Amino acid sequence: MADLKHLGASDSSSSVTTGAVRRNTTVRTRSGLSTFSSLTVGPYRWLLSSTVSGTLGYQMQAIALGWLVYVVTGSAVALGLITSMQAICQTGISPIGGVIADRIERRTFIMIVRSPTVVVAVAIAYLVLTQRIAYFELVIAAAIFGLSFGLNGPARQALIAELVPGDLLLNAVSLLSAGMNLMRIVGPALAGVLIGSIGVGGIYILLAMLYCAVIVQLIPVPQLPVARTSVGRNVFADLRDGLDYSFQDPAIFGLLLLGSIPLFFAMPYAPLLPVFAETVWHAGAAGYGILAAGPGVGGLIGALLVASLGKYPYKGRLMLVSTIVLGLALTAFGLSPSFLAAELALLVVGIASVIYSSLVSSLLQLNVPNDKRGRVMSFYQMSFGISGLSALPVAALATAIGAPDAIALCGVLTAVTGVAIFVFRPDLMSL
Repeated sequence: MADLKHLGASDSSSSVTTGAVRRNTTVRTRSGLSTFSSLTVGPYRWLLSSTVSGTLGYQMQAIALGWLVYVVTGSAVALGLITSMQAICQTGISPIGGVIADRIERRTFIMIVRSPTVVVAVAIAYLVLTQRIAYFELVIAAAIFGLSFGLNGPARQALIAELVPGDLLLNAVSLLSAGMNLMRIVGPALAGVLIGSIGVGGIYILLAMLYCAVIVQLIPVPQLPVARTSVGRNVFADLRDGLDYSFQDPAIFGLLLLGSIPLFFAMPYAPLLPVFAETVWHAGAAGYGILAAGPGVGGLIGALLVASLGKYPYKGRLMLVSTIVLGLALTAFGLSPSFLAAELALLVVGIASVIYSSLVSSLLQLNVPNDKRGRVMSFYQMSFGISGLSALPVAALATAIGAPDAIALCGVLTAVTGVAIFVFRPDLMSL
């Protein structure tokens, strides 16, 4: 083990909140703050705050855990293994989380499954500060974090549609995305600064406080009626029921395809950013930081743009356009003639990807009944984990033909598969 001394340094169940929103409609219209309309719903504000706190912790933990693993082991393979462990646990448990989210009260469920993250953060802080931390304990911690996040995600997404009425759902999803993208920018930078000042042990103490805040901020959110009862049915029967519904409903199946297949080809650009920074542009660590910030800034812009759409009637068409733009921007990034052009392309990647994902998420929630929403959103959440499976083959392709050509090809496939899904499911255009 390395020397660790320096480490310590909208449905019937939501009628109350819907009524509150309607009472605020006049104020919202007069103020002209349509971009932030859903913030008029008090319970949603608390859910948003809780989610932002959790995202900040997630982003900081990713940096702190990665640095800690590398210091403890000195192995890039060990770092990849622990990252995969968390992703596998998160993706694998997500469908079960969706089933449970449709069986019990969602706010309470989120508070329960987030509690272990507080305990784990305190335990890691103690082990680091006492210089007893070992790689095995970090693997276990990553697995618990992954399970907690996977169980929490479907219930949290399904809860949004219970707290805000349908006409504000796209706005609410977009503002949530804006907050999360802002934390994608702030979290890694803050963790990097704090590692040098308070050490990894101090960061994990801060993480425990943030994860406590995630739970405490949900207390003002009302307990809503349980989405459904499952008398005489087991978890796997419920899971099968959710799968049958998702595959048999043309619009839902199309949205799930759109939320996964283009992402499978689009997402591998992120792990290859260090290659572009070091090998293609010779910009070093500073260049990598600038490139990595581009999609986060673009995502924040894209989320605010979607939040301003209001009752925009052509959401299906906008999904198609944003998917094509995402693919073209990735191709432009791969073939960029200069570092500045590459950064601008990544900015567009961030804008298009958030517009596309916000629309898919909100349309899923609008078109799925409350008693199945948790399960369907769990299938959607799985797409983010599945998209990571393409990282290894694309990395191999980049080794064979070069990273620029590999990512350019991924961009083309992103656009082509997006168009193909709309051809296969033309009803998506009318959503």
